Amino acid sequence: MDVIEKLQEKIQQEKDTKKRAIVFWYDPQAQVSVDELKEQLDEIEVRKLTNHNLFQLKVEIEIQRTTESFLIYSDKVKPADKENMLLDLLLYSIEFKADETAMLTETLQVSDNVLRPKIEQYPLFFDSKERKRRLSKILPKQADDYHFELSMMAALVKAPVPDLRVIVRLLLLEGLRVEESELLKQIKRNFSIERTLEIIGRYFGVSLETDNEPLMELLNVLIYQHFRQNAGFTADDWEVKWASSSPNVCALFIEEWLQHSDRDVLEEYIKEWERVYHVRDVLSKQDIENYQRIDTFPVIDVLIIEKCIDELIHQTIHIEERLSLIEQRLHKYWGSKDKIKALYNTLFEAIRIEKLKPVINRIHLQEDFYESYGKSLYEIDQAYRKFMYHFTRLAAKEMLEEIASRLTNWYENEYLRRLSEEMNFRLEEGYVSKLMPQRAFFSKMILPILEKEQTRIFVIISDALRFEAGYELHEILKKRENGKSSIDPMAASYPTYTQLGMASLLPHRELLADDKRGILADGLSTKGLDNRRHILQSVEPQTEVLKLKELLDMKASEADQLLKGKRLVYLYHDHIDALGDSAKSESETYGAVHQTIQDLQYAVDRLSRLQAKRIFITADHGFLFQFKQIENYGKISAVEGQVMDHNRRFAIGHNLTVPEGSIKLNERQTPLQNVEVVMAKSLNRFKTGGGLRFIHGGALPQEAVVPLIDYRRIEKGQPVDIAVAMINKVITNYRITVSFYQEQSITDIYTSRKVLMAFYQGDERISNEVELVFDLKGENRDRNRQVSFNLVEKHYKIGETCKLRIETVTKKGKEPYLEEEFTMRLYEALY
Repeated sequence: MDVIEKLQEKIQQEKDTKKRAIVFWYDPQAQVSVDELKEQLDEIEVRKLTNHNLFQLKVEIEIQRTTESFLIYSDKVKPADKENMLLDLLLYSIEFKADETAMLTETLQVSDNVLRPKIEQYPLFFDSKERKRRLSKILPKQADDYHFELSMMAALVKAPVPDLRVIVRLLLLEGLRVEESELLKQIKRNFSIERTLEIIGRYFGVSLETDNEPLMELLNVLIYQHFRQNAGFTADDWEVKWASSSPNVCALFIEEWLQHSDRDVLEEYIKEWERVYHVRDVLSKQDIENYQRIDTFPVIDVLIIEKCIDELIHQTIHIEERLSLIEQRLHKYWGSKDKIKALYNTLFEAIRIEKLKPVINRIHLQEDFYESYGKSLYEIDQAYRKFMYHFTRLAAKEMLEEIASRLTNWYENEYLRRLSEEMNFRLEEGYVSKLMPQRAFFSKMILPILEKEQTRIFVIISDALRFEAGYELHEILKKRENGKSSIDPMAASYPTYTQLGMASLLPHRELLADDKRGILADGLSTKGLDNRRHILQSVEPQTEVLKLKELLDMKASEADQLLKGKRLVYLYHDHIDALGDSAKSESETYGAVHQTIQDLQYAVDRLSRLQAKRIFITADHGFLFQFKQIENYGKISAVEGQVMDHNRRFAIGHNLTVPEGSIKLNERQTPLQNVEVVMAKSLNRFKTGGGLRFIHGGALPQEAVVPLIDYRRIEKGQPVDIAVAMINKVITNYRITVSFYQEQSITDIYTSRKVLMAFYQGDERISNEVELVFDLKGENRDRNRQVSFNLVEKHYKIGETCKLRIETVTKKGKEPYLEEEFTMRLYEALY
């Protein structure tokens, strides 16, 4: 496009927006003549500016010809504002610039005083159309010298924005050696490597020299300052070599990079730094308290893990401190990585067992053994099961083998032995638990709802879901925003095996054992889904019975059609018992429990989407599992006589023998009145078929206490409100502690709120980000929290403001929640 065409375009733009065009053109190069302009621009009045027609032009333009367009042309340099008699006209009109630099200033929307010196200083940069195009896309409007240079740097490294942190990250991603960096070569050729290092160094508070591998030096400073921010000690050598006048800026840079998609490069830099500078040796000389808050190096988590292992082995562990520390580390960058996370999860349960061990000294004092188990004792089985689940999946098992051996020895030879001795004593005394018996489930829990409400009821029966696993599921369900979960222990029917447990959960008046038809409920067989459906429909005709997987595999429309009009739905789930009852797969029992909890969690999600408002989750029986191979002394002679059914832990029939190490139940202890029941005592197994490590059928609470979870879908609770609990919102230091108040206690009505918080000026974040969950319960005084923020070190004008921006974190992403304005009064920044 030639100059006349560009001028015509400018005139037309003015006409389109202002109805008339008043255009000034100062053309000291005299690129065109006035006659030529008049000839080619017949749609506008062309006037040449002289020293004698200034007043006449003002009169014509502003009084006599107020609707006509004018081009005011001068072949002289534009006068300074103070000397320009037509300045008022110029200010509300437009100036046309015809030389290449002037046109570029318009394209870039930057001052001529900024652009021309840069073109003279860096001519090679402006030789490339592609570089100018990239510059035009990212350059801020009316950029000053600094932001113009920053944008040039961004264009050269192909950064999407003129942000120094992005530019530096791109430089560091390419490599640390100057001679190998193509980006630095581009900067050196088309800009200035010295100026680039000066800008970067000033921002991060460090001096960078071209002859001293500046990128490597910068990375050292960044990593050290991130480390130093949470260190409880000073490493003198490092402090001398990698000091910074802006430590928070450096730490924030590393924090942000670790959240970026290309963080794997930084991870490798950090691991190499850790190795080269012997971080492990430095930290090993410190108390754990001096480095437990640092999140820079993975070796910190390794040291904490090793420390906890050593304390466990030597029985010197401070239980509450270490449990709290592990919970904190699991939310740190390296602590959340798979391998370290697995070690922490395993250790957490090991320490938890140490905390629970003293409980077994009081078991004989409890009036009702099963009730006591449902209140507290179950936690030992839960902690041990979770410990072994994590341990068996560790990549570095050798680190915890001694602890695993010790805990297994304690669990099987101390805990289970003490439990079984207490259970033996109580069985011989004719023990019957005060807990609700399993056989009363339908009459007490289901029938009253059917008689009084129109609510559709779902009952999920998960084979061998013992109480401790049910409690873990309950804890998960409790956290659902639109649900309310409660749990009670229930006493399973003796003997604790599938046929009797499943029958006990159906409506009945009496249960009998039949040699051919299994367990009968009021004379009807309870084997299989069809028989169970028939029994349930005799009480509630609108009943459906399915395997849980069948329903979950259906499309929503198919499920809706199947369940239309149904008031009661029984769903059967079998994963734990299916694996555990086979000698080939019984070693995977704890993995099966883990999977079952996930399955049932998903089932509640799916049923909730099908508008389920009441879901009961329970089990036919629990189980006992031992990792060690069972010794011969744990195997007792098989029961003889007219045996109708049996497994490793029980036998039912007539004229049964009672081998040593077993007991015959009295009629009050079992719902089966037409047969004899013999159960193995302690941890004994009868010498008969089936697995030896996964067992049930006996009376130990792990086998006989089952969960009864009552989950109700409720209206979604509101997240709690939070407020900044500070009268004077004034910042006087680069490190600021902010007090927060949670306005409501966690209840059915109010749920927790997860937030992400940071300080901002405009859209620029000037502090670290803090993620926090407000989930406090209790009185007003119990619902306060304090959070520390580190501000970027830069000059803040006295009295200027910034905002603490708080966003709610949901499954769908982040949502704005609250902004609080703070006043900056950092007086120390002045001197």
